[in-house]
Amino acid sequence: MTTKELAEIIGVSRVTLSKVINGAGGVSPKMEEKIRKYIEMYNFEPNSQARSLVGKEEQILGFFSTYSEENAGAGEISSHFATEMIHLVVDKAQKSDYKTLVSLTNSAKDIKTIERFFSARLVRGAILLGYETGSEAIKRLAGRGYPLVLVNQEMDTKFDNVSVVNMDDQNWAFAAIEKLVEFGHRDIIYLGCKRPRLPAMRRQDGVQDALRRYEDRISSLTILDGDFSEEKAYSQIYSIYSRQGTPKATGIFAANDIMAIGAMRALKSLNYRIPEDISVIGFDDISISRYLTPGLTTMRCDFAKIASTCVDTLIQLIEGKGKGQHIELPVEFIMRGTLGTCENLLLGRSV
Repeated sequence: MTTKELAEIIGVSRVTLSKVINGAGGVSPKMEEKIRKYIEMYNFEPNSQARSLVGKEEQILGFFSTYSEENAGAGEISSHFATEMIHLVVDKAQKSDYKTLVSLTNSAKDIKTIERFFSARLVRGAILLGYETGSEAIKRLAGRGYPLVLVNQEMDTKFDNVSVVNMDDQNWAFAAIEKLVEFGHRDIIYLGCKRPRLPAMRRQDGVQDALRRYEDRISSLTILDGDFSEEKAYSQIYSIYSRQGTPKATGIFAANDIMAIGAMRALKSLNYRIPEDISVIGFDDISISRYLTPGLTTMRCDFAKIASTCVDTLIQLIEGKGKGQHIELPVEFIMRGTLGTCENLLLGRSV
């Protein structure tokens, strides 16, 4: 947004607006208060770089994510999904003659940072990853006409300038539980996440669907909140499997690979064998999953396809070659070494 556009919205001259912005005086206190309210409302932040871009068609995409360890008190990216997406989005954008501006916001509700980049005309459109499902702030951002692609955030789009790119989380979470059932596991743990984010909600829905479908073959299904965290998953699983004299689940499904890795660490520290004693299935297929011992059985999300689809879809919105759409990308079951037949059940033993 330019000073001219903001001045027209407020109903003042550009000179009056500039005086308030630059603290030059000569504006009545009442009018200055009114103007500052509009500046705050629109997160207007003029700067020399933004002014130099006015009238130019800079080919810059924004990639904004809230997946950072800063939210948890550390200082590096925590989501391997976000890490891989950043690399792939930048690469795809470059091949499409666009640059990428990457910013990790401090919280899932920090939309003002994104608005400032748009207001300053530093980006022409943006890919958003990791924000809260149903966010009113995102709806307001969309309502201003900015081209947006939301990754695994909303079920659908109600704006012509917004596309959603989702993975088929629900059906493949169902498939993960189904695989455990097929391998003879009757007592199952689901390591999920209670955050208000679409992947967490859809994966839990898929687990509940499987429980209803296979209620005659599932004796117990325990749902734990691992918060998509390796350490929390480790703590939850260690607590359960270190107890003496209580029956233990023989199958674990984790809503992401990071929690599955935490669960495997806990089990190994307690001398459980994987998959002879406990089977583990993850979700995402981050790069490290194939190098674990044993390799992690998981649901593969094609990160390259997700990134490519996001960039192509956003460029179409920016260049006026398409309208908002809902894209659902498939997931693939990857069999490795952490899923095995429930020998304990077959031999009449309990873990």
